[in-house]
Amino acid sequence: MDFFNRPLMCIIAVADETGRPSAGRGVGFHLLEDRETIDVIFSAWQWPRLEIGIRQTGRIAATFVTPADYVSFQLKGSAGMREIQSSDLDRADHFIAAATNELESLGVPRRLIAPWLTAREARVARLVISEIYVQTPGPLAGMLAGTHVGARSQ
Repeated sequence: MDFFNRPLMCIIAVADETGRPSAGRGVGFHLLEDRETIDVIFSAWQWPRLEIGIRQTGRIAATFVTPADYVSFQLKGSAGMREIQSSDLDRADHFIAAATNELESLGVPRRLIAPWLTAREARVARLVISEIYVQTPGPLAGMLAGTHVGARSQ
C-alpha cells in the first residue's frame, strides 16, 4: 500500500472487441477502501480508444511505476466506466503535479513533461483487480505478486 503513496506514472492497456490493442497514460487514481478496486483517470481527448476498449470488453490492465527506481506493478481485471466527479479532477491535478515534480527532479525538463500528462476530457475507469504482477525489472518481473520464489516472496 505504501507504493501508492509515492509519485507514480501509469500506463493503461486495453483491447477492443476485435482484439486491437490500445495504450495510454493514466493521470490519476483512487484506491477504494476494499483495496480490490481502483479508479484510474485518463484523458479521453488524448487516448480516445481506451474508453472504447473498456466499454467493449470490460477489461483493463494498469501498470504503475515509480520513476525514481522503476518499481512497477501491473493490475489486471474487469472494468467499467463511471461518471467523472470533481474529486477525480483534484486527484488528477495532484497526480500530474507529483509526477511532474518527480520527473523534473530526475532531469526531465518540465516543458517535455506537460504534453504527456493532461486531464483534458478526463474519464474514470473502475478496475476490479483480479491479478497483480510484478513488473520491476529483475528476476521477479512478470511474476504474480505474492508468489513465493525460493526463500523470498514478493
